[in-house]
Amino acid sequence: MKWRFKRFAGAILVYIFGVFLIASISYIQERERFLADIDQRLLAAASNIPTILPENFHDIARTSKAISYEQDQNNLELLSLHASTGDLTYLYSYVMVDGIIYFTACNYIENDIKNNQVVTYWTGYPEGAPEYFDAMTAKEPIYVTAGDSWGLFRTILMPMTSPEGLPYVAAADMDITVIENSLKHAVLSVIGMSIVLLAIAIPLILAYRSTYFEMNAQLLTLNKQLQRDIDQALILEAELKEATHKANVANEIKGQFLSNMSHELRTPINGISGMNQLLLDTALTEEQEEYIEMCNLSAQVLLDTVNQILDVAAIEAGGLKMHLEVVNTEDFFNGIVVLFAAQVAKKRLDLVLTFAEGVPAEIEVDPVNLRKVLINLIGNAIKFTDSGGIRVAISWNDGHLQGEVRDTGMGIPDAASKRIFEVFQQVDNSYARAHGGTGLGLSISRQICNMMQGELSLHHSDETGSTFKFSVQTRVMGDSIIQPMIMPEGKRLCVYTDSALLKQWIIEELGKDNVDVIGSSQEALFSADDHSFILVDGALNQDVCGSIQQSVGSGAACFIWVSWVGQKLVANVSSNVRILHKPLTRSSLVTVCSSNSCIKIKS
Repeated sequence: MKWRFKRFAGAILVYIFGVFLIASISYIQERERFLADIDQRLLAAASNIPTILPENFHDIARTSKAISYEQDQNNLELLSLHASTGDLTYLYSYVMVDGIIYFTACNYIENDIKNNQVVTYWTGYPEGAPEYFDAMTAKEPIYVTAGDSWGLFRTILMPMTSPEGLPYVAAADMDITVIENSLKHAVLSVIGMSIVLLAIAIPLILAYRSTYFEMNAQLLTLNKQLQRDIDQALILEAELKEATHKANVANEIKGQFLSNMSHELRTPINGISGMNQLLLDTALTEEQEEYIEMCNLSAQVLLDTVNQILDVAAIEAGGLKMHLEVVNTEDFFNGIVVLFAAQVAKKRLDLVLTFAEGVPAEIEVDPVNLRKVLINLIGNAIKFTDSGGIRVAISWNDGHLQGEVRDTGMGIPDAASKRIFEVFQQVDNSYARAHGGTGLGLSISRQICNMMQGELSLHHSDETGSTFKFSVQTRVMGDSIIQPMIMPEGKRLCVYTDSALLKQWIIEELGKDNVDVIGSSQEALFSADDHSFILVDGALNQDVCGSIQQSVGSGAACFIWVSWVGQKLVANVSSNVRILHKPLTRSSLVTVCSSNSCIKIKS
């Protein structure tokens, strides 16, 4: 604290010294400026003295009696007139005899008369400054600032010679007492104002210093707290790194364990399934067959779960690799949807596959992993759909194969839509949930899409159903694309179904100009002669289907019955009918109609 006070006092002293220094410099500069102007006027006045006095005056004025009183008074008046005209104080000349200065001519002012100090001829000036004596022998004018009994004067002493070559000095004075006092007063005013400002500034400086020290103390406290927080954060970071390392090690151990256990579990499960199948080939009662079927189904569910756990372990361990193969696009997706024939038949759902324009006929892709994505999406759609159906649409866009799986199920709540792609997460995680599953399918599918430079997302979901979209990067092999179906000129198809999904699929495949959609069996009977094909949905009453088929008979129209796998026809419609099994694909529609040569593939 004492050291800080010394610094503060030193700063004040430096300020005061600076003020005095600046004031002194200003005083000197102003004084020099005034003196330079005065010196100009004094030089002109002194140079004019020889013209005022008689021409040979300084040749004569060498003794005390050389000039008469009348002459001296005349000179006195002339010089006084010129001095007052030039705003000077004194004009005079002098000579030096035996080392003593004697005035030879000089003017007077009113104060000289009042003080009885009028200088007359041969008045001595022993108190003169040394410069007065030096001027008698000088070569250049001498400027002197000196004070005497008459006041403070600025004087010019100009050495001259008379016509006969005798030396004398012509001089001119100006009283600078007023100017000097004015400059000193100005300097003192500046110094006084500076001191007043300092007196005003000191309390402000002290208040600022007090505030500064308070804020500095607070900053030091905050800095210490911040340092403690940083130290704590570093400790937490170290602990977090250690915990992360342990978690990674544990995760690797878990992955290895899951992988090993999955491999170990699959062997006995496959054994159980094989034994069940062998047991089904023996003579069993209906009740025994039902038990074996349930056991076989449970084993298959368990095997699917183990396979999914194995996939998760492989992905987390970085062991899932892409194995690219060239596949026929249409055959590949047809083969996937056909796998769900039994499932859609069991729940009486429609499942259709459609291709947009421009999809390559052959692509290079990892068929195993892409098949897993489609199986998961379609399987989930069937699981959560109780009526209606599922539409699978495949398209192509700038090097990416894109797919859309849309269902008419219960939809996914907004709260659940954010977590369905997490591991072991489902729409309903409770033990009382109505639908089974491990909650691994969507997580595995998204990671597979990401590994194939694509993505998987929930595009839309509400009470009318859900739509999932996926894309994967693939390479086109060749220039061929999947060709659309066309109806030959003059051929038309009549569709009788209550399924909006089935109607939409038929129109997309054949074009709305080639398809007529009817809403009753009577319309179907009347339309038999006007259409090449009568397509009837097996979801309708079979008696109605039978009556329509009998009406068509052996006519020109082709009767197509759309049914699920395992769905049996009644006896009266068991012949003269072509069956189109669900799931519905473009190739299956071509196959069921091609024998009649009414539908062909566009070449």
